[in-house]
Amino acid sequence: MAEARLHLTLHFVGAVERERVPALDAALRVVPCAPFELRLARAALWPPGIAVLQPRAAPPRLLALHAALGAALRRLELPVDTRPYRPHVTLARHAVGAAPPGDTPALHWRVRGHALVESRGGAYVVLGRYGC
Repeated sequence: MAEARLHLTLHFVGAVERERVPALDAALRVVPCAPFELRLARAALWPPGIAVLQPRAAPPRLLALHAALGAALRRLELPVDTRPYRPHVTLARHAVGAAPPGDTPALHWRVRGHALVESRGGAYVVLGRYGC
């Protein structure tokens, strides 16, 4: 995975009509957020061959941010995934047969905000940044 594409998804919304983006941006600006440290320390291989780096335990502030963002999306009647949240950074796709390393040093990520990002033709475009 190219460094510029590394990210941790809080919610995947899918396609949003252009005229709804300003309301989405406004809703995300008021979502409460407190800075936290994310320790990514567990490498795993998910089916069908997706190599990820996960926290051993999700920090409470990450879970609170995820919940608050989900509530904001529901108020706008945008889709919210009902499956349990599994925070991770995707390192590689098509990694069938790869073996995750045993003991890996933790990657410390000081989280000070989140962003609204659009995927355009394989590239990510930041539409809004929101601080904690």
